[in-house]
Amino acid sequence: MDIISFSPTEDPRNIYSYRREKSFASQLAVIDLDTGREIACVRFYQLDEVVYCVVWIDSDKPARGYGKAGGGGYHKRSAAMGNALTRAGVTLSKPIYGCGDSAMDEALLALARHMGVARPLVVRAHA
Repeated sequence: MDIISFSPTEDPRNIYSYRREKSFASQLAVIDLDTGREIACVRFYQLDEVVYCVVWIDSDKPARGYGKAGGGGYHKRSAAMGNALTRAGVTLSKPIYGCGDSAMDEALLALARHMGVARPLVVRAHA
């Protein structure tokens, strides 16, 4: 997977409405192993059947986005993360919507490589 383009964007809508701290489910972060810098942070919140996602990307210009996914029959976290990355200005070479954990990891590693990180690491945290 590759990044086709990255135009850092801060969605003007109220991103905080997607942060559901009492419903925190998990977090992904991609770290630069050479500097210890967090390149991107992705948080997931789950209320009933809906997964909310917020992404922050540490670039020269701030980037953040949010997404959500509901219903059933597919991997909601990757769908929500795909929406959040798009709203943060990231265009992936292939969609990750509903494609699972490995697609989410690949997207974060591709983002880090696009930003010039030689040794990225994806770290997971759970509630």
